[in-house]
Amino acid sequence: MTLIIFLAILAVLILVHESGHFIAAKKSGLIVEEFGFGFPPRLFGIKIGETIYSLNLIPLGGFVKILGED
Repeated sequence: MTLIIFLAILAVLILVHESGHFIAAKKSGLIVEEFGFGFPPRLFGIKIGETIYSLNLIPLGGFVKILGED
């Protein structure tokens, strides 16, 4: 039970952290290509506007991919 609670809290922290990157990029006028929870390979993704919102296989982090970023 403790492990499940830990993973749930970790997931919320990751989403909040990556949302901060996403909001900062959008407010700066940058194009966000993908907002991902977890690390690739992608399990599921939906494109809304110019951004793909994805759920990835390795749930140990997240990322915001900005156009032109390598």
